[in-house]
Amino acid sequence: MQLLSLTLRGFRGIRDGLGLDLLTLDFEALCDGAELVAIAGANGRGKTTVLDNMHPYLTMPSRASAAGAGGFSYYDHVFLPENEKDLVWALEGRSYRSQVVIRLNGRRRTEAFLFVLSDAGTWLPVTVEDGTVSDGKVETYTRCVEHLCGSADTFFTSVFGAQGKRQLSDYRNAEIKTLLADLLGQEQIRELGRKAGETAKLLKAGLVAVRQEAAAVESEAGRLARAQADVADAPARGDRALAAVTAAALALEDARQAHVQVTVQREQAREIDARRAQLQQEREAAQAAGRAALQELADREQDERQRMDRLTRRAAQRQAQAGQRRERLEDAQTQCRTLLAREHLVRNAVRRLPQAERLLALRGERACQSREQVAERERAKSQLRILEQRVQGIEREAGQAALQAQSLRRRLGLTAEVPCAGLPLQGGLPVAGRCPGGPGADPQRRCGAAALGRREGRGRTGRPRCQGTDPGLASGGRSIGDSRAVPGARSPSRVTACFAGGEGGRHAGRAPAPC
Repeated sequence: MQLLSLTLRGFRGIRDGLGLDLLTLDFEALCDGAELVAIAGANGRGKTTVLDNMHPYLTMPSRASAAGAGGFSYYDHVFLPENEKDLVWALEGRSYRSQVVIRLNGRRRTEAFLFVLSDAGTWLPVTVEDGTVSDGKVETYTRCVEHLCGSADTFFTSVFGAQGKRQLSDYRNAEIKTLLADLLGQEQIRELGRKAGETAKLLKAGLVAVRQEAAAVESEAGRLARAQADVADAPARGDRALAAVTAAALALEDARQAHVQVTVQREQAREIDARRAQLQQEREAAQAAGRAALQELADREQDERQRMDRLTRRAAQRQAQAGQRRERLEDAQTQCRTLLAREHLVRNAVRRLPQAERLLALRGERACQSREQVAERERAKSQLRILEQRVQGIEREAGQAALQAQSLRRRLGLTAEVPCAGLPLQGGLPVAGRCPGGPGADPQRRCGAAALGRREGRGRTGRPRCQGTDPGLASGGRSIGDSRAVPGARSPSRVTACFAGGEGGRHAGRAPAPC
């Protein structure tokens, strides 16, 4: 066998080693009549993958875990949805092409085709002598390859040395005997011997019949001889007996020829039965292929219908979008026509644009001034709230001072109401002693009472009563007087009411305390 070209697509070893999904090797151009060819490269570059595919069998021998069916699967060494091995090789002056397709998209499936190059230059399916045709099935492909190249075990032992293959010295006797029988073509010799044995059996059966007929003829001849001896005077009867023997011999010959014809017909019938069985298998294969093709056509038809539905929906959507776009364009056209109809207004607006920009600038300046005024007003409001809080504090202090002055007046009034007023006895009274201005009171208390009296005297005359009493009250009065000048400030009527209430010496509903 001579390799011509090899194409691998979708093999993991090529992708991991070279980073390629497709690899094509033209051995005729690469080797160019060389006697020895070496494939060199680092480990993991895909050399073993290439070597394991340089044969037409459906296996990678160095990757097979066990011999025979089930020891190897292409699905573990490919990765694309559709993978392919295409090998062109020559044997005995004829070119062959092995095409193996491994599919992983959905259901796993392997198809194998074996073609032969005809005299016209076209690739035709290989047909072997027993009628097997390479129709894409793995079984028919295997039978065709084994018919051309022998069994896989013999090929990988005698022709192809795979990596890690068991040595011939490790084979058992039975395995060596089987290998030698396959190499020497003993299976064909056994087949010819079997056919010769069947023919010998048929000839033996015919020979037994002939011997039986010969024995019958001999017995008949003996009987005739005895009859001739008994009837010596009947030569005519002897002639008739001889004629009968001759006729019997002729009949025997005819019987032998008929037997041979029957034997030939039986062989032909067997061949016809075998051919009929083969045609039946081919018909079943053709029917299965037809059903698969019909199913595939039905699936394609379904896909095309779905695609047509999608295209129809897409066309409807695009038509609707085109209608909407047409409406938008019509609206835009209407707006443009309306704008063209108002051309004089647009021209007037263009002429008035500089004036409008100046007016906008002036309004912007006025807006800035207004914002500054608003900010100034907010600051004034904040200052006003602070002043109001100060006025409230002053009012609280003035109210406390008025309450204190009222208490002092009430206590001074009690010293004037006692019966011993003006007598020396007044100084010894406990109440007089407790009174700030009574006799016998503490000098400091008397001074305080006198000062309070003076303040009372001045307080009745008007506002100056606050000027000689307390600096805090005086400053509070001034603050109250100043607060009247602030717009929106609270009126000091409450403070005045407190001072007015203090002059009476009593609050509403409170009686004077007894002395």
